[in-house]
Amino acid sequence: MQKRQILVVVVVLAGVSLVVSDEDVKPLDFYKYSLQWPPSACTLPPPGKKCEVRHEARFTIHGYWPQYNKDTPVPPYCDDLRCTNTKPTSANDVVGILEKSPLKKDLMKDWPNLYARQRRKEEDNLEFWKYEWRKHGMCSDDANKPSEYFRNSLTLLPNFKNLKQDLGFKPRSKVGDILKNLRDKNYKVPQIVCNSNSQLLEIRFCYRNIAIDCPNWVGSKTCNKETADIFLPGGAGGTDDVKAQLNIEL
Repeated sequence: MQKRQILVVVVVLAGVSLVVSDEDVKPLDFYKYSLQWPPSACTLPPPGKKCEVRHEARFTIHGYWPQYNKDTPVPPYCDDLRCTNTKPTSANDVVGILEKSPLKKDLMKDWPNLYARQRRKEEDNLEFWKYEWRKHGMCSDDANKPSEYFRNSLTLLPNFKNLKQDLGFKPRSKVGDILKNLRDKNYKVPQIVCNSNSQLLEIRFCYRNIAIDCPNWVGSKTCNKETADIFLPGGAGGTDDVKAQLNIEL
């Protein structure tokens, strides 16, 4: 049997894990750094979710997601082991690591679970980070270094401290206006994600060691043309103006 066809079986207490050989690993191409806008996320939350508090109108982290070539999302490690030749830290172990980590305070502030129940805020945030790790982190370049994965994500956020202003929202802004405003401020091309009310829900920036243009700026069924309307509730351009526009347009 050829070396490249051999899968090394590692027996661990929790069960059996397959470590993929170097030749069989599918190389990652880039990462998407997804920032969410809480007022939009809370306007139309996912089914069964709600925001129990009014979150600050500033961008927070949703995730840091590895991608394959041609903008193909890397599936979770449990679905395809070929994303890494490293035995990843388990999602359950990550909860214990983050619970005791000095990063936890910054994660609570900058990478929050917007739908956390106030009586179980810390627990719900830990579950959110566990989910992000299981779905994305276990296939990242830091698959066995979760603290590095979360620290690197936090480290990127100050690069976007002026993002709300740089987007340049005004009443009746079009997607093309926002993309141009960002180009004028020397941002790379992001991916735009809106909710069904055409409110900016997420903006994703792409990285391959350094910032790069995202291969596809369209990330949702709304706001998918440069001539489409786009709104930023509770943000630049005036909250009342945006609400008035929404009432007219919807």
